[in-house]
Amino acid sequence: MKLANCIIKDTNGKILLLHRNTPKRVQWEIPNGKVNLGEKPEHAAKRELKEELDVSVEVIRQIGIKDFAQDGKRYKYYWYEAKVSSGKYQLLEPHIHDDFRHFSLKDMKELFEELSVNTKNFLASNNLSLKTPPAI
Repeated sequence: MKLANCIIKDTNGKILLLHRNTPKRVQWEIPNGKVNLGEKPEHAAKRELKEELDVSVEVIRQIGIKDFAQDGKRYKYYWYEAKVSSGKYQLLEPHIHDDFRHFSLKDMKELFEELSVNTKNFLASNNLSLKTPPAI
């Protein structure tokens, strides 16, 4: 299964995370979603932000790809650096996510056990030198 994520930083360089609160998982995660058959990962990442938080984003660049297994399934995650181009954050899927916040890398490392596998993979990567996008 292919999944796509957007790394969105605020003007202070903090990364946006959503709090998933479902019977299966309670964790902080980078906004993400499944890539539909025939869909480009970049498009899926943008679509998911609109569906989850009602914001439109501009993808700046692809910053990584990671394969991993979880719950007996194989996943391929695509990470994109993005910035919000329009809209204001609001939770549109309260049955899945109950909060969102921007976290510094230090904060994310302190919350390590509460992070999704994908977010842990991102932290372990060497892609942490992202530039802070300009404020809208």
